[in-house]
Amino acid sequence: MRKILIPLFLFGSLCQIFAQPAKDIMKDPIPVAMFQVTYAFELPALDTKDLYGITHSIGGSVVYKTGSNWMFTANGNFITGKRVKGDRISIFGEGITTVDGEIIGGSGSMAELTIDQRGFHFQAEVGKLFPFRPNPNSGFFVQGGVGYLRTRIRTDFQETMLNKPFVVAGDYQYGYDRMRGGPAFHLETGYLYLSDNRLLNLSVALEVTYARTRDLREYDFRVFTNPETGVMEPVGTTNPQDPKYNPLYHKAHYNDLYYGIRVTWNIPTYQRQPDNYYYY
Repeated sequence: MRKILIPLFLFGSLCQIFAQPAKDIMKDPIPVAMFQVTYAFELPALDTKDLYGITHSIGGSVVYKTGSNWMFTANGNFITGKRVKGDRISIFGEGITTVDGEIIGGSGSMAELTIDQRGFHFQAEVGKLFPFRPNPNSGFFVQGGVGYLRTRIRTDFQETMLNKPFVVAGDYQYGYDRMRGGPAFHLETGYLYLSDNRLLNLSVALEVTYARTRDLREYDFRVFTNPETGVMEPVGTTNPQDPKYNPLYHKAHYNDLYYGIRVTWNIPTYQRQPDNYYYY
């Protein structure tokens, strides 16, 4: 609990430092710190589309906008997707699946499995806001940055004592998840709206994320039949420097690309401009 409360306390203190007195944001560009809650709908491209389908990204950010409308952002996103390309034989190999691609559990019946995508992406960004209606703190923006992206295949199963799929449970699952990660580059452009009432503060942006990734698991447990010999052989090592490395199943590096639209709700720290009262 202390590990959570201390960072929140420190950030709250910074917000108080950055928080502005009752200054009219409708007239002047002001420095402001903001929390952000974001959601992105993303499509895969390049090597990503060979393994995954539509991706959803949910995360949060801390942003500081200067009085000259420069933006500095630190954010983190949780990646999830329901579609993993290929059938279960291509995902788990022929060694542990039936001819129909099913996996048999401990009781001898078919195990109930859910296969999806999981990952995360964090980054630091710098951007610029170009004021455009209705105030000097709203407008079109462009920002980009660098970070790290990692994804994997997650296998979830119904946890029962009698039909647990031991071949993909525990540490065995790491031999099938094809985890990969690497440095990522992010670019987005959109429109930011900050209101005086601090309630309607939204942004909508088009974004693209490119990551230069590599396999993070040293060994791939999948087994397939060699079409030349008719013998079942393991995929084996993922290290391109190993003499037994098979380029049919892995690459030395992957070019992962995601693009889509991001919607963000901003929670600013500036104070609301007091209403004007006229006395006669």
